[in-house]
Amino acid sequence: MKGIVFTGDRKAEIREFPTPEPGPGEVLVRMAASSFCGTDMHFYRENWDEMVAMRKSFGGSAETITGHEPCGIVEAIGRSVKAVKPGDRVTIYQHVGCEHCNYCRQGEVMFCPDRRAFGTVFNGSAADYILSPQRNCLKLPDELSFERAVVLACAGGTAYQSVRLLGICAADTVAVFGLGPVGLSAAMFAGAQGARVIGIDVVPERLKIARKACDMETINATQDDPVEVIRDLTGGAGISAGGDYSGNQAAQEAMLNSAGKGARLAVVGIGDSFRVTPQQHIMKKLKLLGSWIYNIGAHEEIVNFVLMHDLPLEKLITHRFKIEQGVEALECFDTGKTGKIVLTWEA
Repeated sequence: MKGIVFTGDRKAEIREFPTPEPGPGEVLVRMAASSFCGTDMHFYRENWDEMVAMRKSFGGSAETITGHEPCGIVEAIGRSVKAVKPGDRVTIYQHVGCEHCNYCRQGEVMFCPDRRAFGTVFNGSAADYILSPQRNCLKLPDELSFERAVVLACAGGTAYQSVRLLGICAADTVAVFGLGPVGLSAAMFAGAQGARVIGIDVVPERLKIARKACDMETINATQDDPVEVIRDLTGGAGISAGGDYSGNQAAQEAMLNSAGKGARLAVVGIGDSFRVTPQQHIMKKLKLLGSWIYNIGAHEEIVNFVLMHDLPLEKLITHRFKIEQGVEALECFDTGKTGKIVLTWEA
């Protein structure tokens, strides 16, 4: 089988690997679609020594196949597997936990002290096949296309978690700072709840994707001050909810400064630090939340929400590549001007 590995300094290779055989409790999944994430790009952009150190810090290897956003069809199962069978359509949750700690028991696998991830420790989804514990295989209904499902595998699920934590409703005006795949997904979910959504970014291509896919108001932060524009758009009231998906300090502080009284705000993008004053926080009665990957137990809820609202998540995909074009796909995503980049095995 073919798989993509990083070789440092924004370089990657497509290599041949033996197709794994599932052992007890394991499932072999044949890929139908797999996408790249901003987390993949952190490794992709490091030099060789830095990448090796990063992988080892997670308990992984520099030779690990990248990718953690898979969707596909169960090819074979090992002994004792009862959760899925060959032919089932599945996605695979990106973190593998110990199953025994309180976090795992509550579905918060990302907090497990022994968690390990696909694409860093386990061979990932940028390959023809992926081997997974059965507990990480989450079934997909036939009516959910693989392209919609692959957006949900990480970006969409992460976005849904933040929108749910914010309690978005039709009465809200929501600002989404950072219109990469996670921010675009969040805008779509917030819009589906009936909220007014305003998207902010500095990349014209992503602003265009937002207007086309989500039918929302947008602000180019290189041309206009987002805080001033939001005040004008809201009659001075400010936003009632917002999320930062960029990890950019200026965007995070703009979100705080554009917040109205009692606003709920989520920080999702990982960056350095940003400044919030006690007066800002207290006098506005802000609710400032952190949000990460979705709870594994929310999978069915997320899928049902997408199907109920018929959300066209595939509109967030701007480029499709075959596994043989993996190097080109990574170069394309590295420009920062795209929506979701997908490897596809479907005809």
